[in-house]
Amino acid sequence: MSKEPALGDRDGIVESHDWTGCDRSRWQLAWVVLPILVYVVLRLPILVHAPGGQDEQWFAIPGWTVWTEGVPRIPYVPTRDRSTFFENADRCLMTLPPALFYVQAPFHAVFSPGYATSRIPLFLGALASIALTFWLARRLGASFASALLVSMLMAFCRPLMFTGLMVRPDLLCAFCGWLSLCSLGSFLRSENRTEGLLWRYVFASGAACGLAALFHPFALVFAIQAGVGLLFVRGMPSGAGLSLRSGLSRAVGRWRDKVFAFAAFGISCATVVGLWIPLIRRFPYEFRSQFFANVLDRAGPGLPARMIWPFPALRHHATLLWEFAGPWQCGFFAFAIVLVTWALLKRRSGDEALGGVPDGPRLPRNLAYGYLALMWSSVFLTAVVAGLHPTKGYWVYPCFWIFGGLAIAIDELIWQANIRPVMRKTAFVLVAVVGTCCMLPGAGLRSAWLYTANWGDPRYHGAKFIEGVLDELPSERLFLADLSYVYDVYLSGRQVLLCQEREQYWGDQPLEYEALLLAWEGEDAGWASQYDGRLIKRFGSRDLPQTCFVDVFQPVASKAQADASK
Repeated sequence: MSKEPALGDRDGIVESHDWTGCDRSRWQLAWVVLPILVYVVLRLPILVHAPGGQDEQWFAIPGWTVWTEGVPRIPYVPTRDRSTFFENADRCLMTLPPALFYVQAPFHAVFSPGYATSRIPLFLGALASIALTFWLARRLGASFASALLVSMLMAFCRPLMFTGLMVRPDLLCAFCGWLSLCSLGSFLRSENRTEGLLWRYVFASGAACGLAALFHPFALVFAIQAGVGLLFVRGMPSGAGLSLRSGLSRAVGRWRDKVFAFAAFGISCATVVGLWIPLIRRFPYEFRSQFFANVLDRAGPGLPARMIWPFPALRHHATLLWEFAGPWQCGFFAFAIVLVTWALLKRRSGDEALGGVPDGPRLPRNLAYGYLALMWSSVFLTAVVAGLHPTKGYWVYPCFWIFGGLAIAIDELIWQANIRPVMRKTAFVLVAVVGTCCMLPGAGLRSAWLYTANWGDPRYHGAKFIEGVLDELPSERLFLADLSYVYDVYLSGRQVLLCQEREQYWGDQPLEYEALLLAWEGEDAGWASQYDGRLIKRFGSRDLPQTCFVDVFQPVASKAQADASK
């Protein structure tokens, strides 16, 4: 009986037999460009053309103010009501940690400010996520074809589509979490830790987790998973550890190495999170008012209570996920996680190849069970840590682990069939077609086609459309606009306020505005009546969701004054 492959072989990479017959050459890496190009072709037109979307009114402009002023803020939200979560946001935005805004800032040195420029870091993060999905699948021992397939499915999936195009920190936070746990996994899988350099994996894991926390408090999920993983740190063999601690490592027991691993992770994580402290000390009131109201108060009951009784949070996020991923992709992920569980639970011994075929791909049993725990905990913790918060972008995080395991499950499924090699390739093609067909509904194909076919057309280009609208309106006095175009109106040099709930944001203060610009958000909310607006003109078209439109209102009082002056 052959010996189980050492977990540290080839720096932790589990060798696999590639049943596709693909040559193990460096040219394999070039194939990962294919799903990346698919994402670029499908999503870049949306990035360039779409007007402001959900939450972009909050998180698009702070990158520009960081670049020009050094402070993330929202100039067009000078509200003083704490219940809005944005009290004093015109002074400094503290609703969430600020890493996203500092990542956005350098892009303004190259591109003009606007929603499209603010989306670039998320778009690049999506491209990196596709490459990382391929890397994870190969590292787990999946065949080249299965790894390429799951990275292609990642490029099509709706969670990555939205988080890679919507100016929110969810994707970059998740990406740092993936890096953190992959780095920690490389350390834990290294059976022969004879070099102190391997401890750098722990420091890197903690730093990545800290960076994730600077994007979003959702990083608590990764910290919990990493903490559980650190419990499995084994005692260091003789001569291992940092050079300055090698003698001590030989003298102390296994528990000391666990303590050192926890300390290394915690110190590096806290050091990175501490980069936020200077801004907090500069704006302590804004931090208390915005961060506590937005993050802690909205999550519902405390985290320990949600851990013990998670069902309200699970029901809440089941509804959100159905809306976020759509029925077809929800069904796909539900089936995928069951298939991955079946494939990984089949690991009965470290010597058995997948599917019982002697030359099949191998996955060590302890790694299979550990990965299964990681995948399921990512689903559970995403719902429980987020609580009753309405944001859906968090769900891109477990998708990554599901796709990584799916590559192994596909190989297992094909090997289990025990058919001729040529039939294995046919079976793989069938699996690929079915998986892709599940991803296509709601994948944004129509939007990509319309934006590409009408590239630069103001009817489909948010920034150009509103520029034409503003050319027909005065430039003096106050404007109000909803999320679709408020950033563009601000960049035009006009005095502008974000249109939101009248009483909540602006109370009873008088608002003598020149024009109220409302697109889909303002129309759905009925804000024209709240601001005593009278429709004077409609621009654009509502024929398609991709075409731009805006309604222009003036206050009823202005009409009465105009009639009186005649």
